[in-house]
Amino acid sequence: MLKKTIAALFLGAMMIVGAAAASPIFPVTRTDIDGVTRAGYLDEEGRTVLPFVYAQAGEFAPCGLAAVEDDKWQTAVIDRTGALVVDHTASPVTVDFSDDMLAYRYTDHSVYYALDGTPIGSYAGAVGFFEDGLLLCQSPASGRYSYVRPDGSPAFDEEFSDAGAFLHGRALVRTLDGAYRAIDTTGQTLYALEPGITPSYMTIFGEDTIVLDNGINQALYSLSQRSYLTEFVYSTIEPFHEDIAMVRQVNRWGLMDVNGKLLTPPIYYYLSYMGDGLYAARSEDGSAAAVDANGNVAYRTPSYVGGFDELRYGLAWHGMADGSLVFFRKNGGYFASLPNAEDPTLLSETVVRVTQDGTRKYIDLSTGRTLFEQPTSFDLGGGITAHTVHYEKFLGYQADGSEHGWNVDLPEFSGIPNAAVQRQINEAVRAFFLAGPSVSAEYEALEGGYGASIEGSVLVVWASCVSGRGAGSSVWNSSLAFDLRTGELYEMNDLFRKGYLDTVASLLPPDRPIYLYTSPRMSTTGVTWYYNEYESATRRAYTERYLLSFADLRDALDREGACYAALQTPFQPQPATLACFRDVPLTHWAATYIQTVADRGLMQGAGGLFRPQASITAAEVCATIARQQALPAPAQVMDGLDPSAWYAGEVSAVQAAGLLAGLEQDFRPDAPMRRADVMQLLADLLVQQGATLPDDAAIAQTLSPLTDADAIAPDRRAAVALCMQQGLIQGYDDGSLRPQSGIARAEFAKLLTLLG
Repeated sequence: MLKKTIAALFLGAMMIVGAAAASPIFPVTRTDIDGVTRAGYLDEEGRTVLPFVYAQAGEFAPCGLAAVEDDKWQTAVIDRTGALVVDHTASPVTVDFSDDMLAYRYTDHSVYYALDGTPIGSYAGAVGFFEDGLLLCQSPASGRYSYVRPDGSPAFDEEFSDAGAFLHGRALVRTLDGAYRAIDTTGQTLYALEPGITPSYMTIFGEDTIVLDNGINQALYSLSQRSYLTEFVYSTIEPFHEDIAMVRQVNRWGLMDVNGKLLTPPIYYYLSYMGDGLYAARSEDGSAAAVDANGNVAYRTPSYVGGFDELRYGLAWHGMADGSLVFFRKNGGYFASLPNAEDPTLLSETVVRVTQDGTRKYIDLSTGRTLFEQPTSFDLGGGITAHTVHYEKFLGYQADGSEHGWNVDLPEFSGIPNAAVQRQINEAVRAFFLAGPSVSAEYEALEGGYGASIEGSVLVVWASCVSGRGAGSSVWNSSLAFDLRTGELYEMNDLFRKGYLDTVASLLPPDRPIYLYTSPRMSTTGVTWYYNEYESATRRAYTERYLLSFADLRDALDREGACYAALQTPFQPQPATLACFRDVPLTHWAATYIQTVADRGLMQGAGGLFRPQASITAAEVCATIARQQALPAPAQVMDGLDPSAWYAGEVSAVQAAGLLAGLEQDFRPDAPMRRADVMQLLADLLVQQGATLPDDAAIAQTLSPLTDADAIAPDRRAAVALCMQQGLIQGYDDGSLRPQSGIARAEFAKLLTLLG
């Protein structure tokens, strides 16, 4: 089953760890021909460090741990060797990491572990991590906040209507009667805010600075000094990062320290924090830049398309109008660029994941070398290949501004011996994927790919997609089955007898009605039924599989039907043949000659067959010569011929042209023509065109290499020698000519081509 993107699962972790330190290994996803997406870990040389065995895998946090998920939708935490630190358990919404612990975040509680996997405890409504030994929690029932110790006991009895995490031994709270206070870890009040003062954030920045809101603007206030550090002149003061905050005055942005000192005046049209002390800034002239807290420009570009949104591993990026991506260092130095690339994610100090030319790739920016890319074609065996074709359909935008639509990979097959069957299958597969799972689902988001396999002589193709987003989304894994020899589309009714569902229902788990088991997929061993569960608030969409073997299904199986026979018959791929003759493989030694004479209309077949090994008849030889030389049909038919025979006119034309001299007696048009007689006819034609028969000495010399020269009749020796001198014929590998034998149609096709 195709799993959803890892981004949602590990968003919380990314928020906690920020711009992680350089990691020597990083997660990579790969979708195989079975339609399943698996994740593993590579190093910066592109070598597989941890195998592709995970359903999903997150990046390693600075603490050296990463969250992974298995096919049972359970989450575990591993170290860089792949060893389990926290065993698989029910998947949380996110997994967050700090410097000394990790947390599984569920909708109403969080479970905390030490970095060695030792359980710390489960806490309802937990927010963030333990700070100063205390954890902030919000009751799922009452919505009130409190602080607890690692053993789960209350730090003190009081509850609050709002509260922030502790920092430097103090926290900002709002009492149940609406008063704001700063308290210490025992719950004692350090500072009480005057009535009417409203904090914008329940966070104390620096030592004792808070952001206040008067309903219109914001200002900084010192708790210890009980005084304002700024006036209410800023329409926005963002939360501080490393004691620096972005501030907006009217419609311009600047930067301020925790003491209220304006480090950079409000001069930017746009400002956002990228991480590690850098800010993305947009100026009045339309340029974009990365600046530090004092407004010093680390990097600037006059034009860009997206980017400047995050600094990771000391690198950031922006797009260009020509579709390329430019990567730059924290200090502003240019690092690398990639053409025709989008959706970058920096995975280490040198590695980036991008979509380039429609393919997901992992690229070493320092060398430009592609370390790994998603395969776009798969060898199914038997010479058949599945090529990935990408399809997108835009349906609009969602409330959060993200695009809504289809993003689907579908297969196109090549190598199926019968071109008409291949075209028929590809058209059906494309129509299947473009129709989607249902009429209603056609208007829902659809994301994923496909799977395919050859089962006996049956090509099975299935969707591996998720239809919809969020709660209510479901797996789409319907399949098609084609006979590779005929292109026939098989359905379950072709495999089973009437009423087979009663047998199937008796074999599947009885806790669900039979109609909930969908998308049956046939194979050489049996049929797999699927139970697809919708996504909910607590789990992702998933599938349960139930393989019923043909032994299990024997009472319902139609063993005499074409479908079962095709599944049990190994596919024997036939070599590709000429389009005009299915009995002439492209690898046949005379394929080019046969194609040439067919294109010229000199030789024909019957029923799509050329019969290359069959001996050519006297009538066929005469017909081809008449066509090649454009000989007119005489008024009188040659004596002894049936005037109604198909060859009567062409044989008579050859005879009238003087090319059957010495061959008319006992002429049998339907009998194979002996090689020596063919040589006589061709020699007579060559003489008419200006050639000269060799003399006795030349004849003897020409025929001397032949081991059976004595078998050539005296009246055919000159003709055979002339044909050999003209390069029309030569002996067999054993040195013989076999003058009394017939000549194969393939051999005669070559003769005609050499004749001109």
